[in-house]
Amino acid sequence: MKSLVIGSTSVIGKAVAQALSRYGQVKLAGRREANITFDLSGPEPVALDERFDIVVLAAADFGGREPDDLVRAERVNSVGTLVACRLAEQCGARHFILLSSRSACDQATDPYFGIYSLSKRHAEEVASLYCQERGMALSVLRISQVYDDGEQCRPHQPLLYAIADKAQAGRTVELYGSNDARRNYLHLSDLAEVCARLAEQGVTGLYNCGHPESPRLSEIAQAAFEAFGKPLDVRFLPEKNDIPDLPPFDCGHELYERIGFVPRIDVRRGFGLMRAHRERLS
Repeated sequence: MKSLVIGSTSVIGKAVAQALSRYGQVKLAGRREANITFDLSGPEPVALDERFDIVVLAAADFGGREPDDLVRAERVNSVGTLVACRLAEQCGARHFILLSSRSACDQATDPYFGIYSLSKRHAEEVASLYCQERGMALSVLRISQVYDDGEQCRPHQPLLYAIADKAQAGRTVELYGSNDARRNYLHLSDLAEVCARLAEQGVTGLYNCGHPESPRLSEIAQAAFEAFGKPLDVRFLPEKNDIPDLPPFDCGHELYERIGFVPRIDVRRGFGLMRAHRERLS
């Protein structure tokens, strides 16, 4: 099985590429640090003679609130998905895998709804249209919040890593408001394993991809203090605005049954891996 992963500088893309490598050759495509130069926002198709069995799209733009941010996110996430599908067809791929986001489920009334949510939903829709019309198998994974012990995911998960920092230092974790919100965190290595097994087994369809457990913030903080060997110290700040709940997110039990793998790293073990990584660097 020969695979092409689009997202050469993506933390998720690199992890998925490494997991896929046990099944055969893997190459990375992207604007930088890539085997194949490819720009999702580029209007022109890439001349590519090489053949691949699987193409995984693991790159995305997270957008923002300014007009330029809106245009860029839609161009990269939605139109870029069409460009990636065309590349997959050009290189003879039989299977296209889109790494989407739980945000694609968001509605306009949800607290974190924005151009990222909307453009990722559009990405799913255009990928479905393209693959159906061109006879290419499609898998879409709506991924929950991803973290890792090497902390490459810190820019996108500031709350989780802030909890780890304070637990390590033995400082109070202050949670805004009174709402003990739930979160679903998926460890990077578990995500990579799910993607690799899905690709190898040719599983198609749309699935939520998260950890089976969705702990509350206070439980996440408790796991962090236990992992770093410090006494629990968590305080809610009712005078602040509540941290909102995210929309319900049921993980893909059907997918996990089909691929024979369930994410294994809960937040307690994840913080333990994070502690071990920090100690190796110190």
